[in-house]
Amino acid sequence: MIKEGDLVRFVGDARFYKGRIGVVCRLYSTHGISLNGVVNNDSALVYYAGAEKAGRSLQPEVKSGLHPMGLDEIEVIDR
Repeated sequence: MIKEGDLVRFVGDARFYKGRIGVVCRLYSTHGISLNGVVNNDSALVYYAGAEKAGRSLQPEVKSGLHPMGLDEIEVIDR
């Protein structure tokens, strides 16, 4: 299970992110889906150093470097 602060590797299909390593900054649900009152996160905002203003980066004008990723596109490297 992925949690905030985890070091992750991109394992999806997008070429830009292949082999990139980042840190999960926030987990969220794209559709607000909940089960028994508990929100089931299916996405993460991941910080990739050096990828500010590139790829799926949010708010490129402020160089946030946060990239929205599906949890199926990333894997935890080490705990």
